[in-house]
Amino acid sequence: MLEVRFTPQSGVFALDDDRWLRQIGLLHQGLEEAGSLVQMERSETVPGTKGAFSDTVLILTGPSVVAGVVAAFTAWLGRDRGRTVHLTWTVEGREGDVTITVGPADSAALQAALENGLRVIADSRVAEEPSPSATPGSDV
Repeated sequence: MLEVRFTPQSGVFALDDDRWLRQIGLLHQGLEEAGSLVQMERSETVPGTKGAFSDTVLILTGPSVVAGVVAAFTAWLGRDRGRTVHLTWTVEGREGDVTITVGPADSAALQAALENGLRVIADSRVAEEPSPSATPGSDV
């Protein structure tokens, strides 16, 4: 299992704008339909505001989920030029991060980059987890 944190950002809407929160909800729905688990975390609320999503944890349960996640991010980012996504992860003690901004013409490049990057991250994470048959002391 791999956890990738991401923060959707908009150059158009305030982070606590209801329209932006609905758009984030659509992204989360797309990611969940892709087979990924999504956990949302809200930032500290300021009196008089609803609180914005500060971070979301995307849980990749295996390499097979990556293609669906790539499709969800690609579709969501391609809908509006003002959208960006900041991704962070830790694999084998090394941290990585990337901010993705895309225009309509960049859709194929985004899909290729995300697919390659998430597969590398997921494959390295899965490789470090021992399989049940390789557990010391097992009879298998």
